[in-house]
Amino acid sequence: MSDAPEPHVIAVVDDDPFLRRVSRGWFERRGHRVVEAATGAEALERLGDDVSLVCLDLGLGDVSGLDVLSHLRARGFDAPIIVMTAESAVATAVEAMRRGAQDYVVKPIDPERLLQIADRALEHRALAERVRKLQLQVDGREVSNDLKGDSDAMRALLETIERVRGSDVTVCVRGESGSGKELVAGAIHRRSRRRGGAFVAINGAAIPASLQESELFGHERGAFTGATNQHRGRFEQAHRGTLFLDEIGEMSLATQAALLRTLQERSVRRVGGTQEVPVDVRIICATHRDLLEEVRAGRFREDLYFRLMVFPIDVPPLRARANDIPQLVTHFLRRLRDDVGRNIERVHADALAALMRYRWPGNVRELQNVVHRAMLACDGDEIGLSHLDIRAGVLPALPARTPSLAPSAGPGAGPGAAATDPNEVVPLRELERRAIVHALGVAKGSVERAARMLGMGRATLYRRLSSEGLGGGDAAVGADVGVMAGE
Repeated sequence: MSDAPEPHVIAVVDDDPFLRRVSRGWFERRGHRVVEAATGAEALERLGDDVSLVCLDLGLGDVSGLDVLSHLRARGFDAPIIVMTAESAVATAVEAMRRGAQDYVVKPIDPERLLQIADRALEHRALAERVRKLQLQVDGREVSNDLKGDSDAMRALLETIERVRGSDVTVCVRGESGSGKELVAGAIHRRSRRRGGAFVAINGAAIPASLQESELFGHERGAFTGATNQHRGRFEQAHRGTLFLDEIGEMSLATQAALLRTLQERSVRRVGGTQEVPVDVRIICATHRDLLEEVRAGRFREDLYFRLMVFPIDVPPLRARANDIPQLVTHFLRRLRDDVGRNIERVHADALAALMRYRWPGNVRELQNVVHRAMLACDGDEIGLSHLDIRAGVLPALPARTPSLAPSAGPGAGPGAAATDPNEVVPLRELERRAIVHALGVAKGSVERAARMLGMGRATLYRRLSSEGLGGGDAAVGADVGVMAGE
């Protein structure tokens, strides 16, 4: 096998354009893909589940890098973070490590040291993931055991899963990041007649476009530089089992075309090969995007959309099933006690109330991380409000990216209503925000009706509401709109 490291998506967050440029060169020469952010606000907006490593400057212009680190960890972002600082003081590095950094480097950056630390962090993350999967196999746990909850939304989800257990129908699992889409896919597999076969997952957002076909369909020896051995792709690995295509909307158009052909022919041709290899797999895909909107934008093939969207399953966000939070917290207390090294049995009523009031933009993944950190911060056998890092005032405030909503010009004022200054130029994002608020007011808080009036998908509107801090769920949105409109 080649000695070259596995390619990853690496984020470089620094307000110095020269350092971002040279860092990009260092990482790209090793085969990685680099995304850049010049401010903390931009980093929090752009960094997602596809990022495997972050190089974060502590001296950003708009907000402290330490505060950015705290926000990332609070929302469940678990990729390793290397902090970069011009301050060689040990206290700064210790504080960064306490908030969740993997390691640190001091400016001026030594490229060899940075690359060594990055390689070590990526290897550690990959090893931890392999250990986690092996532990699940050894313990005999089923992924479906993590689908906890007795709410109406969760009961409806479990009933939907039961409907497809005896069929090989293609399923598309839709939901926000961290809501448990892979758990749903695993539960479907383990309840199906293919449960004796492999459950193979691949994340389209985590693989560069140039390597997607090799990962899916395999390659022959010598097919490209570094292909020193024959490689069986994920389709062959999942033969007579289930292939889970996570974040299908992130795959390139070329990969989509090859995927469509494979689904039609039920065979794969390895990259650099000439032979057709028959495959028998059940396909489950997942996405946090509105695929129909992606089709309209030309970023997703329409024929592939209809082949994959045979049986859609919507995973509710955690804020839509807050009544499940106590059961989930109890589950995490038991699951994480070995890692923490002690048994914590209780959560104070005030702390539990705070957990149920929080909006959970990172969903169940964020809840698990918050409980884990609370267990580590707790010295006794009960988690209190002081142990939670989601309570008001704990996370530092970030600078606003857009002006606040202008006063209404009257009862019928819409998104185009005149502002108090006739010469004001309103940013496009603010215009969109006003249009959303106006539509929700006309729709009396109904997200579904507002989405139809705005010409966007309901899932897209929910994401806009979350990013603008307008809440989620029809009742909550209606309350927010009423407050903003002065009702």
